[in-house]
Amino acid sequence: MTTSPTPPASRVARARLVVLAILLANVGWAVGLPIALTRPPTVAAWALQVGLVAVLALALALVLWAAVTPWVESRARAWLLIGLVVATLALWPSGYAWADPGTAPWAWIAGFTAGVGPLVLRWPVALWLGVGLAGVAGLGALLWDRPVLPNVLITVGMAVVTVLMGQVVVWMLRLLVAAEAGREAEASLAVSQERLRLARDLHDVLGHRLSVIALKAELIGELAAEPDAVRAEAEQVRGLASGTLQEVRAAVHGYGTVDLAEQLRAARLVLTSAGIDTALDVDPAGLRPAEQQLVAAVIREAVTNILRHSDAQHVSIDLTRTADVATLVVVNDRARATGGDPGMGLSGLAERCAQLGARLRSGPVGEGFEVRMELAGR
Repeated sequence: MTTSPTPPASRVARARLVVLAILLANVGWAVGLPIALTRPPTVAAWALQVGLVAVLALALALVLWAAVTPWVESRARAWLLIGLVVATLALWPSGYAWADPGTAPWAWIAGFTAGVGPLVLRWPVALWLGVGLAGVAGLGALLWDRPVLPNVLITVGMAVVTVLMGQVVVWMLRLLVAAEAGREAEASLAVSQERLRLARDLHDVLGHRLSVIALKAELIGELAAEPDAVRAEAEQVRGLASGTLQEVRAAVHGYGTVDLAEQLRAARLVLTSAGIDTALDVDPAGLRPAEQQLVAAVIREAVTNILRHSDAQHVSIDLTRTADVATLVVVNDRARATGGDPGMGLSGLAERCAQLGARLRSGPVGEGFEVRMELAGR
């Protein structure tokens, strides 16, 4: 697990591909209508028709891709749709002049184009686009002596069906994207709160101790003529510096300020808010205060890593005890594949655990990730 910015969640990427495939499967076949329902009179006309259809297919695929890609700008989406409309209008003459009797291939294509409009445009603009394409369908039927009303109805009907089908799947995708964004925001908030806690603790520790050290140094200067007094004051300064260093280390790793019961409540709240099923089985009874603080710090670091570096759907936090060993295990079911070195939070915590006689290990377990701490010598 690393602390580098995480890429888009893999499940969102998979969902985008699934939704795009659904849209292409339900709308993409429209590009075959100009070929299946028209009879170009010459080989050159056939080649022209196939070329125009290929352009239409590309334009339609790009518009649907933009519809399932939230970070594409509105202006880019509008230009892609304009390209689709131009490709659709390019097939208008052949869609009527070469159409089989009793068919309306261009009206079907116009309906699909109008139907994908609301996926990338605001509704009022998309509505006017649909009205315009329906009007062009009616005009084509009139100019080429085709029934006007059926052509208009085909365009409107296919537009409505395409809108209903497309909006449902795209709406579900956007819900998933919004949920994932909320999850990332939750993780960022947890990290920000930890940084604020660290800054507050360091301020309290260093502000007091450095003031005392400064006074002691000033006193040493005043007592320079008295070696024994200078020696005593220097020893006190050394003791203050050593104690301050220990307190800073404790503050950095969260010991002495972390309450286990509060941390358990916070872990359940933040994981549940992120949509993660959470199972907690931690009974602090029998743990000494220093051990409870250590367990709380490990839980906090493990939960922060789960939020930032996994696609977890289930997390279990268990504390088991035997006569000699207490074992804390935090497991999530879906670790995100990332490169790089392990996170500094867990490695630093492992060093601190070792100083206090505990052993901390972390690493992949199947498709998930496990953080395990063993408190021995109880």
